[in-house]
Amino acid sequence: MINILRSKSFLVGLVITLLVIGLNFIRVDNVQKLLQRVEGILYDARLLATLSNEPRQFDEQVIIIDIDEKSMREQGRYPWSRSKVSDLVVKLMDAGVVVVAFDIFFAEPERNAVEVVLSKNNHLGQQPREQLKQLIDSVNFDQEFAKTLENSEVVLGFLFDDSAQNAGQIPNSVINWSNDESQLSEIASFKHVLANIPVLQSAATGAGFINSVPESDGFIRKASLVLNYQGKLYPSLALEAARVYTLADTIETKSKQSGGASWLQGLSFGSHFIPTNEKGQIFIPYKGRERSFKYVSATDVLNNRVEEDVLNGSVAFIGTSAVGLADLRTTSVGVQYPGVEVHANVFEGLIHPEIIPVELDITVAIVFTLLLLTGFTLAILMTKQGPMRILIISLVSFALHISFNWYCWWALKVSLPLFQIILLITLLTIYYGAVGFVSENANRKKIKGMFDQYVPPAYIEKMIRSAKGVELKTERKDMSVLFADIRDFTTLSEQFTPEELSDFLKEYLSEATAIIFDNKGTIDKYVGDMIMALWNAPLDDEDHAVNAVLSAMQLITLTEVLSEKFKEKNWPAIRVGIGISTGEMVVGDMGSTYRKAYTVLGDAVNLGARIESLTKYYGVDILVSSSTFEEISKHNVICRKMDRIKVKGKNTAVEIYQPIGFEADVSDETKADVLLHEQAMENYLTGNFIESQEMFTQLKQNANLPITIYNILIERIVNLIDNVDATNWDGVYTHESK
Repeated sequence: MINILRSKSFLVGLVITLLVIGLNFIRVDNVQKLLQRVEGILYDARLLATLSNEPRQFDEQVIIIDIDEKSMREQGRYPWSRSKVSDLVVKLMDAGVVVVAFDIFFAEPERNAVEVVLSKNNHLGQQPREQLKQLIDSVNFDQEFAKTLENSEVVLGFLFDDSAQNAGQIPNSVINWSNDESQLSEIASFKHVLANIPVLQSAATGAGFINSVPESDGFIRKASLVLNYQGKLYPSLALEAARVYTLADTIETKSKQSGGASWLQGLSFGSHFIPTNEKGQIFIPYKGRERSFKYVSATDVLNNRVEEDVLNGSVAFIGTSAVGLADLRTTSVGVQYPGVEVHANVFEGLIHPEIIPVELDITVAIVFTLLLLTGFTLAILMTKQGPMRILIISLVSFALHISFNWYCWWALKVSLPLFQIILLITLLTIYYGAVGFVSENANRKKIKGMFDQYVPPAYIEKMIRSAKGVELKTERKDMSVLFADIRDFTTLSEQFTPEELSDFLKEYLSEATAIIFDNKGTIDKYVGDMIMALWNAPLDDEDHAVNAVLSAMQLITLTEVLSEKFKEKNWPAIRVGIGISTGEMVVGDMGSTYRKAYTVLGDAVNLGARIESLTKYYGVDILVSSSTFEEISKHNVICRKMDRIKVKGKNTAVEIYQPIGFEADVSDETKADVLLHEQAMENYLTGNFIESQEMFTQLKQNANLPITIYNILIERIVNLIDNVDATNWDGVYTHESK
């Protein structure tokens, strides 16, 4: 033990531990943002993993009244008249809603229709003007809404915004907070507010701010329950709704003082106490993903289309999901999460504090203690150990810390940071395991240095993993080969400078190569913009034909994605033609004594190149040989037969096919057209020209599939009817060009 404590590696382990602890004291924004971002990701993963499949249920029912697209269609565009909003509140109260909270604020008065008429019609005489003035009060919808608010339990929203000028009236604070605490507080402070017009605010039961508090990575994980405005604390919309719901008159603050400093510890209203951090924040107790709460369309409430028991006894939060008005936030449970539902989650947590994850005051001390104990223990256990034992120690340490963290979250509702612990274990494992991997890494580098100039990466990995080594032998194998060529590349290249052309090809080829590698393929070569890839060598792949076709489909999708991306650079869109052939090929290390390459040869290879060149002629992106078709049809890939042809340089006729997609992904209409296409092709190939012409014409009109082939075949049939004896017709079309 003494020798271990005196060893250099033990001391390095302690230094690594201190460096990880020291990350908390590095006041560099990028470092702190990185720590918060990673910790946030871990928090989100833990939260999502513990969400119940069935959203929690309480006696208190929280409803979202949604001003949605349906409401906009039936009630007119928003903002609505205050008269309509007043009717909405009346309907909700009549239905038994206990408290209504608006995730909306009313910062400007509604223009009186009579006053507008008078101001726009100066030519009216005195008597008509006097008669109209008598109607002003009858269309004073702000006053109508205010009367409704006086007779209802309604909490209005307002927004703190230092980038705007003050507007409206903010209510008196209902939070008891001393000035001494104010001077030492870390609660966010604002100087400007967008509030509600006085006539509405004075009539409402209460008001709360609707500000969200995103973290440095933009995710909303915490909610501020209080914010500071001109030396006073004001509640959030959810907190104020909870106060009104529990019939509490005020909200009390609890602070802790030590050494002349003071910081907020929690808030209480009625019989509820809510622990907070020093900023007055809590973790949001998300119920689930989007729409975990019941949503009711506002227009259904206005038109009495909601069953009585749905709203009775509930608390209603009013917000909007309509396009152009939607208040969507990035949260732990979704990146398009309605802001009004955030308030609903916070409200439910305030009424049931036991569901709120707790952030302890001593969290920092706990983390520091765990880091020191872990670093010291691992430095002792890992010093002078072999790689396998170090790995086992590391895995056990990971398991213990993750289990402890999970227990605190699941059983105690305590949220503890995890990233620094994981970082420390990882760094110590890397350091103490580095020596054990030196020999293996040197061997890998030696092999790669010898072969990576001409052997595909997959083959190198196979040699490295093989205990006996692998020979670069030449052999015959049943394989699949793919040729992908950018359409009209010569014309495209003329639009680029040399540097742009290089960047263009680099981006396309890198993305395309990644797709081929992901589907177990090997790049044979690049020839300008052309890619040649092969499957089932050097690594065995029983599903080589399917993987080749899957790569082709993904390459087509890639060109669509890249074309959109290239628009931003003013680069032209791209399309590719892809040909795939399956069959026996000769594969191996071929070339001269000066230069070699791992490649394939054979008729099946040439056929793949030929049918790739025909994709433009037939107006499709992908063509495959009949042998490829036979393989992929076993895996539920739907194809349509395109033609029976002779290609340049071959005397034997072959059939070519276009892959449409996997059966589960193809629509019923397309499947029906593929079936009709098969019948039409059968008639065409057997000389029933009239019947096939009618079917091809119908398919062309349906347009569920690319129609270039139908134009070709219909034109071809017209010539065949007059010039070919159907009894001698073999269905073969000869292509003279490559």
